[in-house]
Amino acid sequence: MATVKVTGKVSKVFGASAQGLSLVESYKSATGEDYTRIWTAWFSVAHNLDVDAEVTLVGQLSTKIEEYQDRNGNPARKVKLDINNAQLDAVKAAPAVSAPF
Repeated sequence: MATVKVTGKVSKVFGASAQGLSLVESYKSATGEDYTRIWTAWFSVAHNLDVDAEVTLVGQLSTKIEEYQDRNGNPARKVKLDINNAQLDAVKAAPAVSAPF
């Protein structure tokens, strides 16, 4: 199985033991356009990461083609990107939120 290394921002933490997360990766295309890609990462143990933390993960790449209906009700396909057996490579903490008082 292929190994992948992805850097992005944690957008969601899920699972009964916080063993999963959604990671948003931002990148530029060859023509300079900005894009985002959403990854689902699965850990073997709880990861204790917060939403908005910037992390780099390494793990096994898994893909799956999913069918869905777009906004207009037309059939469409997308590729679901998973990182299995994810390991933390680097963590940049989420920005602190200041209280209004």
